[in-house]
Amino acid sequence: MIRKKIGVLAATSALAAGTFLLPMPAGQALTSGNVTAQTVQQLAASTRPTAQNPFLVGAGVSDMTGEVAEVGFLGYATPSQNGSGVHTRQYARAFAVIDPVTGKGNLMITLDAMSGWESVRAELVRRIRAQFGSQFSEANIMLTASHTHATPGGVSTDSAYNVTTLGWHEPTFRAQVDGAAQAVREAMADLAPGNVTISQSQLTGVGVNRSAVALERDPQELLDGLINGVDPTSATLRFDHNGVTRAVLNWFAIHPTSLTNQNTLVSSDNKGYAQYLLETVDHGVDLNAGGDDAAFIAAFANSNTGDVSPNTNLRPGSGPTDDQYLNVKIQGEKQANAVRQQLTAPGAPVGSGLDARIQYADFSAMKVDARWTGTGYAGNTCNATLGAPFAAGSTEDGPGAAGFNEGVNANKVWSDFNWLAYSASQSLKDCQYPKANLFDVRSQIQQKLPIQIMRFGSYYLLGLPGEHNGAVGVQYRQDMAQLFGVDPSHILVQGYTNAYSHYVTTPQEYMSQQYEGGATPFGINTMGAYRQMLNTVGNSLKQGTALPIGDKPTPRTPLKSTIGKVLYDLPGVGNYYGKVLTQPLDTTRGGTVSAVFVGAHPNNNHKLNSSYLEVQRYENGRWVKVTADNDPDTRFKWKRHLAAQSRVTIEWIIPANATPGQYRLVYNGDSKKALGAITSFTGVTNPFTVR
Repeated sequence: MIRKKIGVLAATSALAAGTFLLPMPAGQALTSGNVTAQTVQQLAASTRPTAQNPFLVGAGVSDMTGEVAEVGFLGYATPSQNGSGVHTRQYARAFAVIDPVTGKGNLMITLDAMSGWESVRAELVRRIRAQFGSQFSEANIMLTASHTHATPGGVSTDSAYNVTTLGWHEPTFRAQVDGAAQAVREAMADLAPGNVTISQSQLTGVGVNRSAVALERDPQELLDGLINGVDPTSATLRFDHNGVTRAVLNWFAIHPTSLTNQNTLVSSDNKGYAQYLLETVDHGVDLNAGGDDAAFIAAFANSNTGDVSPNTNLRPGSGPTDDQYLNVKIQGEKQANAVRQQLTAPGAPVGSGLDARIQYADFSAMKVDARWTGTGYAGNTCNATLGAPFAAGSTEDGPGAAGFNEGVNANKVWSDFNWLAYSASQSLKDCQYPKANLFDVRSQIQQKLPIQIMRFGSYYLLGLPGEHNGAVGVQYRQDMAQLFGVDPSHILVQGYTNAYSHYVTTPQEYMSQQYEGGATPFGINTMGAYRQMLNTVGNSLKQGTALPIGDKPTPRTPLKSTIGKVLYDLPGVGNYYGKVLTQPLDTTRGGTVSAVFVGAHPNNNHKLNSSYLEVQRYENGRWVKVTADNDPDTRFKWKRHLAAQSRVTIEWIIPANATPGQYRLVYNGDSKKALGAITSFTGVTNPFTVR
């Protein structure tokens, strides 16, 4: 399917469905470059809904890979985890749905990133509204992320998240916003008569609860919604064009932390591998060549995943195997297979009607009614702090600072000998009890947070910032199902949305003060505050009343970093850019082939919708691309050599089903001169034989 030819495609679909579309000028297709608010409104106005195609639906994807070298990764907060290349690239995917009858629409964007940050959302909303006008607003634009930890940081304006990244990184921020905006344009250009359907199943044996000590304290009615402490729900919205699934958006609760804090290659981790299987393996999509012609788009977002680890042996990088890159494939393929199975049967239509609401609230100073606290008493939230168990880290995914431990009173030595770290005011101590306050972060993280709900027929998508534990998500589903009068399966829980707010535990889990409880910043009533806000936003949606935007945070100006900035490159005496220092050897299928090149700094060019490397095969007298750097079986590794020189290693794990023959490795680089001029170059190895 060539989506740039949407004018022809949409007209064909419309004729089949008995609808009418706006005419396009002769020879002109609706592309992402010329789609406007007017064309979208004309399309909606001229479309007659049918039972098979009640909506206009579209999907888009675009590369958003940022700086891959010498920028601190975000997620583990490990200072030594600085980028050194690419395992897989990172993409933004967008899904647009418009109701031609009411003119209302919902727009969802998912990123291969740690979170959907407020900073990215604010700029993205501004751009979308500038191009599409009143079609979209704060309420019906939702930004989320897969939560991969193998991602360059420095994209949040909140200083707490820029410590280990050594500041704000404008190029990576710009790459994420530009990629997301382009994905939205592609989705709008892809609009055609269609439907939104849903498939759901249970997926077990993938993740493991990493906080069993806290979980065992939860009420039985919440535990009953989990299997072995993990939410098994795999829910997939399917975006259909005339009865054929065009794109999917899946939610399943699991951390994309198969790659450890020792990994320094940019990657989309296990959820990215699931996307790769559905898009590239199943549908032949080559995202290295750009996403505008993608025949199928698959996004794997996250749910109530706060206490769910993919490391089933409860050790970083261990589970199911002790090979972290193999674990990426195993855990990703399980998620992909669940969706593959769902796609073997038609999805259930979500029903008619679209709507959305959003409201910001100050979570540091909220009075929470006893109905929502889960303790039986009314309470308050607190100014944000992170406790000593937070410093311990999640030992199952990525241990934190040495000497810190999880649990109440587990850090008494620190409190005795480092009393200054625990010297919060008595009122704050009382509010956060029993947390041992370590960091007062009220001015360093976002405290005014957005709560968003989107309606798709009789299904409701909860867009929530932060990381919500499994039992917390069960509670939200029960609350919202009762409010909207639907089965809990009609409530979709999504974290990492529109902002980041650390963890949310049940009050019972909070009292245990494991890592997640220590990282619940607003105190024991944090979950209650979310429940109360969901009820407020949900009631407005249910009753069709207007809802004010609420208390939005004041934009912050971050301190920009020079880390990762390239001054100039040098090839070294007697060398030239692209020179092959180590040639690849003949290799059997299943083995790994590699080459070393004289390189340049990869931050000179992010290679968006392109690639730092190619594997080529000799066919019929010419070299043909076989794969590139979005392939999980390739590795692009960069290393600084001396002061301004670079060495690049390209590796390819040859698939067992690779076609035997002559191959070569190609390195695509860009060098920078002292005065700033950037020049592209290519390095090519000698041919080698794959047997």
